[in-house]
Amino acid sequence: MPAFESERNIEFNLQDQINNWVSSLGSATESDSEELKSHLLDLIDELKEAGLDNEEAFWVASKRMGNCFEWEAVYREVNNPVIQMRRSLIILAGVLAYFLLYYFLLFSSKLLLIILLIFETDGQAAIRCVTLYLEAFHFIFILFALSIYFFENRTLAFIENIKLRPKHTVFLLVTAIAFCVIDTCLLPISKNMIRKGVSVEGQFYDVYFYFNYSFPLMICISFVVLYFKYFRKTKF
Repeated sequence: MPAFESERNIEFNLQDQINNWVSSLGSATESDSEELKSHLLDLIDELKEAGLDNEEAFWVASKRMGNCFEWEAVYREVNNPVIQMRRSLIILAGVLAYFLLYYFLLFSSKLLLIILLIFETDGQAAIRCVTLYLEAFHFIFILFALSIYFFENRTLAFIENIKLRPKHTVFLLVTAIAFCVIDTCLLPISKNMIRKGVSVEGQFYDVYFYFNYSFPLMICISFVVLYFKYFRKTKF
């Protein structure tokens, strides 16, 4: 009999069940979660002392603690300012992530061009490589947007589980500014190197001219499509 109970306790991971129960309360702060976890563990310890195994103690203790949906409603009302701040941070982080990616693509493509020209690659071949590089990122972003559109539950669950703090948005801001500065420094270098081949100078300007329109336009179209998809759901 003890061996059977031991086998059941091995199959039932108590710590995972407690973490899942607490993490289901999306509106609870970290301190709230720790407090609830502490109360739940105390109840489980009392029940185990009374002779219950891990699984039985967890289910009885969770029943005594109450329904997760009831706790969620309470914490949503109490922590509404915190929830709004989290959402604001996610929106701000999304904007900063856009600028970070935008300037990363600009400076990394110029760096690629400079490296190719240093190794005496043909100017037109170097421009083609840069064009393919930027087009590849357009394609990757389209795949990312499609994954959000068709696998929204997983994506939304992932976003809800992001624990953003102000220091994270500051890090994104500083990184985006750093990428912008690097791009500004690389621009005159790449221009001077490309001018050695006057025939491709126009292609160099064309690549970045179209990128400065196509990339933001692609982001905007993706946002509008996703927005109207969720807007229709909230209407019904």
